[in-house]
Amino acid sequence: MSNFWGSQGFGMESVDASGLSGGLICLWDDSLFHLVSSVKNRHFIMVRGQLVGCNSVVNYLNVYAPQGIPAKKALWEELSALISNYDGFWIVGGDFNAVRFREERRNCSFKPSCANNLNAFVFESGLIEYDLRGMQFTWRSDNGNKLSKLDRFLVNSDFFNEWPEARVQALPRKWSDHCPVILIAKAVNFGPHPFRIFNSWLDKEGFSEVVENACLEFAGSGYHPDTALIKKLGFICGRIREWRDKMIQKEGEFRQVAENELEDLELILESRDLSEEEEWVMSENKKILAEMEFSKAMDLRKASNVIHGLSIGDNWVSKPSLVKKGVFNFFRSKFVEECEARPTLICANLKKISSSDASWLEAQFSRDEIKAAVFGCGDDRAPGPDGFNFRFF
Repeated sequence: MSNFWGSQGFGMESVDASGLSGGLICLWDDSLFHLVSSVKNRHFIMVRGQLVGCNSVVNYLNVYAPQGIPAKKALWEELSALISNYDGFWIVGGDFNAVRFREERRNCSFKPSCANNLNAFVFESGLIEYDLRGMQFTWRSDNGNKLSKLDRFLVNSDFFNEWPEARVQALPRKWSDHCPVILIAKAVNFGPHPFRIFNSWLDKEGFSEVVENACLEFAGSGYHPDTALIKKLGFICGRIREWRDKMIQKEGEFRQVAENELEDLELILESRDLSEEEEWVMSENKKILAEMEFSKAMDLRKASNVIHGLSIGDNWVSKPSLVKKGVFNFFRSKFVEECEARPTLICANLKKISSSDASWLEAQFSRDEIKAAVFGCGDDRAPGPDGFNFRFF
């Protein structure tokens, strides 16, 4: 492996292949990653250690899942137990030999039970998946007719919070029926992060009152209507920021109370059975934590929807200044008239609409028409530059 790595300064853990299938290897730079322990199995390698410049322990699981559905389910259960026993950052990557959703297969049979088992493992282990970029599928048959997304990276919320803008990039396949997949955690600076409304906020206590009070308190007289709207949204944004900071603090306190009560009840379980009331308290606290984790995961997925680069011509561009220039040139081209001189149409007998119809077409839009247009856009859309999405409106 030193010939492959190019020097002797590396660490390594491996699992031998079984016949023509299997075989796993993990390699790392000894100057950047210091191994503490490892766990090996026919279907996975776990390496645990310290990454230079990182304050938390890093756990990496290299997975090569078996073919059978029962065997895969047993592997998910084993990995879930392993993840629950170790703290720190978790990265789980490899060939899962399974898909999570029907659209991750093309011209292949979709097995709901297999997908449900994988999704249960992801949810119960508190893992989050980055969107795959570059390609939609990671495996294809020899003739190219069958395609599946079998390879992926999953991380825990601690890792996601530290690197919310990380991305998973699929590279061109050359020597295998699988394409290489790489997790890139390098931060790209596109400037300050804009304000953004999350759908989960709209149902939280106090949000509607904050927005309504801000609308009533805003004094926008004397401004042009467009300017007044911009200033009004800015005023509302400031009030929402204040509410958000208080809400995060309050939810953190709720989470701490729920976790403390669960720890107390688990200690009680070691000496006696729980009473009916204590069982209800345990169930409610687990429900509270699960709802908080789910809401947090959805918000994090929205927050990670950033542009990491663009394909401009035949080149992939990731430098922020070039990406911004590419976006600017794309939209500017939509407002350029390619035809320099239009021909004149002379036809005396051409049918025309009536003057009343012409006036109707040129009339200003009514308030009801504007409201119908905005409300008809659907609520699950990307936010505008001001951070407000259609569901908010």
